[in-house]
Amino acid sequence: MKTLTTEKIKRNFALINSSYFSEIMYNKNGDFFDLYLNVGKNENLENQTKIYNELIRNLNEYLIKINEFIKTTFTNSEKNKAVEMNEKKLIISVVQITNDNKNFDTVIVCEKEYKYFGIFKKNIGIRAEIKNGRIITIEKKSNTINENLK
Repeated sequence: MKTLTTEKIKRNFALINSSYFSEIMYNKNGDFFDLYLNVGKNENLENQTKIYNELIRNLNEYLIKINEFIKTTFTNSEKNKAVEMNEKKLIISVVQITNDNKNFDTVIVCEKEYKYFGIFKKNIGIRAEIKNGRIITIEKKSNTINENLK
């Protein structure tokens, strides 16, 4: 992943309701996540750019911690699928960098998908909040996207 500058953001991102938005490819497999940079009314991107660039430098560390958290929260049926679950990669869906939240500055929404029964699949959704480069909370959610919109 490439680092961002405010010029790249203004040139390449869409501005939607006080947030800059773009899809960011984060690995060689072509996987991408939705990136939202909430700038509010003042549209000062300097802080969000700095936070994002720090996030991508430390992304693997965050993903390792999130994977460790997932292992500690397996339900009984998920424990039966532990080998499969541990082999599955964590998929990042959304990264949101806020401008005005006192509790966190970044949210990462990610998931793991596994075979549940026959052809059916099930997701483990995770919402992680980060403040000043440290994970503050990690929560398992049934619907991470709806939780993030609140």
